[in-house]
Amino acid sequence: MVRILVATDFSEENRPVLEYAADLVRQCGGKLYLLHAVEPCMIDAAGALGEADLSAFVPGTEATFRPEVSECAQVLALADSRAKKLGEELRKEWSIPVYAKAEEADDIVDCVNDFCTRHNVDNLVIGNRHHSLLTSILLGNTAEKLMRAARIPVTIVPCSPRHA
Repeated sequence: MVRILVATDFSEENRPVLEYAADLVRQCGGKLYLLHAVEPCMIDAAGALGEADLSAFVPGTEATFRPEVSECAQVLALADSRAKKLGEELRKEWSIPVYAKAEEADDIVDCVNDFCTRHNVDNLVIGNRHHSLLTSILLGNTAEKLMRAARIPVTIVPCSPRHA
């Protein structure tokens, strides 16, 4: 039984990555794992939490959301709930076993590697967005960092372009 992990950010751009990994699981038999790494007290730009979720913390504020330390656990719980919901939707859509989880991560690469070790993952499937050269130089590329640090085979799938 093959175990395939998709590191996801819940964005629609990531759909081709999920579809590719699901096809691998269907062909080989096994289980699909989804992991969303949440930086402490942060909400990623790809939308780990939507505006409706934000109103649960600070009504009337979307762009200026700043969670209190006591709310960090709630942010992680909401992200985990969203991951589980996505996992259930994918399980029904593709008729494959899916395990979904959000975990707090001081370092995304370490979080993914630790998850792979704990769950005996055989293959990591990640999406690659095409950033500008300046963005790649200043911020780096998470897919590249994961690929370089991985202890297991990594499959990189191009993400679909953002729709305006």
